[in-house]
Amino acid sequence: MVTADNLNLDVLELIFAFISGNDLVAVSSVSKSFLAGVIPCLYATVSFTAKHAKRYRPEGGIVSPFLTLRNHPDLAVHVRHVDIQYAPFIVAGQVHPKFLSETADALQVCKNLTSFVLLGSLQGKERLQDMHIYAALTTTQGEMLQKITTLRSLTLNYPTWNVVDSLVRWAQSLRQTLSHLAIFMSQEVNGIFLEALLPLLPRLRGLHVIGCSKAPHTVVIKAATTHAPLLKEFSFTIFENAPPSSLFSLPTITLSSLRHLAIDVRPTSDATAVTMSSLLVSLTSLSTLVLKFTDPQLPIWSSVIDLVAPPNAVTVPLKRLALVDCAVSIEMVKKLCLRCKDLEMLEIPLSVKDTKAFTAAISSLKELHTLTDVGDAHTTHGPRATFTRHNVRYMMQACVNLKTIVSDGRMWTGRPDVFGGVMVTPQRYMANVTQHWFSPSKEDSYTS
Repeated sequence: MVTADNLNLDVLELIFAFISGNDLVAVSSVSKSFLAGVIPCLYATVSFTAKHAKRYRPEGGIVSPFLTLRNHPDLAVHVRHVDIQYAPFIVAGQVHPKFLSETADALQVCKNLTSFVLLGSLQGKERLQDMHIYAALTTTQGEMLQKITTLRSLTLNYPTWNVVDSLVRWAQSLRQTLSHLAIFMSQEVNGIFLEALLPLLPRLRGLHVIGCSKAPHTVVIKAATTHAPLLKEFSFTIFENAPPSSLFSLPTITLSSLRHLAIDVRPTSDATAVTMSSLLVSLTSLSTLVLKFTDPQLPIWSSVIDLVAPPNAVTVPLKRLALVDCAVSIEMVKKLCLRCKDLEMLEIPLSVKDTKAFTAAISSLKELHTLTDVGDAHTTHGPRATFTRHNVRYMMQACVNLKTIVSDGRMWTGRPDVFGGVMVTPQRYMANVTQHWFSPSKEDSYTS
C-alpha cells in the first residue's frame, strides 16, 4: 500500500518544491523519509539577513548556516544559490572573522553553486572604489546597486536588461568618481544606450565593451571618440555580422591619449585585416596592445603586423604586446622584434620545438623581462610538449633582461648564479581568474 511516508524520494522532491520558508522546516520534522525528501529544497537557497546577523553568536548562540554546510558537505551539494544580505560585525566596520572563515569554507564545498549575491552589506561603504560582479540581477538588486556612489572602477559581467536600464540613472551618481567601466557579454547594450551613458561620465578614462552583439565596433568607436575623447584604455569586439564599411569611410580611432587597446576579433576572413589596419593606422602612442582571435590555427595577418610595427619606423612605443588565440610564425616574430624594440612584456603562443629559432628572434629585445605562453593545450593533437629547465635557461641566457617565463601553469624565474650563468626556479602559477583578458594589469593601469 502506497502512503505519503513511503513515496519515492523523487516524487517527494517534486511535491516539496511547492513549499517554502518555515513550512519546509515543519515538513522535515514529520518523518525520516520526509526529511530526506525535503533536504534538496531546504538547502537549495541559503540566505543570511540582518535578522540572522544580529543573533549570530559563534561561541554558543545562533550559528550561521555556513558552519552547518562546512561540517556537513553532504548537505552542501544541494546548494544552488547563496544570498548574503548582511554580515555580522565584531566591532564597527569589521566583519566577524569566524563568519568569514565559515563562509569561505562553505563555499569551497558548495560544488553546485550557480549564483552568489552579496549586496546588502555593501551599502554605506564610503571607501568602496572597485566593483566586479556577475550582474544577472533582479530589479530590486539593481536598485540596491544604485545606492553605491563612490566607485572608481565598475565591471559588469552578463548584465541583465534591468541592470543595463538602471545604469544610466546610476551613472548620474557616479559622474564625479567613475573612471573605468567594463561591460562584458550583454545582449542589451547598443548604440543608443552608449550615446546616453557616456556623456554622463566626464571622468571616464577606461571603457571596455566586449561581447555585446548589438554594439558593433563602429558604434562603440563612434560613441567613445565623441563623448570620451580622453580615454586611455579602450576595448571592443569586431563581430562577424558587423555592418560593412565603405573603403572610403573605414572607422578609425582618434583618441590621442590612448595607451591601452584590446580588440576581440571574431571574424576570420581576410577582409577583417583591412578593418584592423584602418583601426590601428592613427595610433602612435600605445603602450599596450592586445589582440584576441577566435581560431588558434589562424595565422595572424601580415598587414596587421605591419601596422603594429610599421616598416619605416625605427621603433614604436609598445611596452606590452599580446597575440591570443592565433598562430604566429617565426617570421612574424622577427618582424615584430626588429621594430618593437622597447617591448617589455610579450604574450604569444610558444612552441617547444621552435625554441632556438624563437629565442634568436627575440634576443634583440633588450628590455624584455616577461614572456608569457598563451598557447592552448587543447589545440594540439596528443600530449603538448612543455618547457623544461634547459629550455628556460637557454632563453634567459640569450635575452639579457628576461627574468620571467610563464607557461603551462608554471612561472619560471631566473637569477644569475655564481658561475656566470642563470639559475632558474619554477613555481606554480595561478592566473587571476577575476581579471578579464582585455583589462590592463594593475601595475599597467592608466585610468588613475
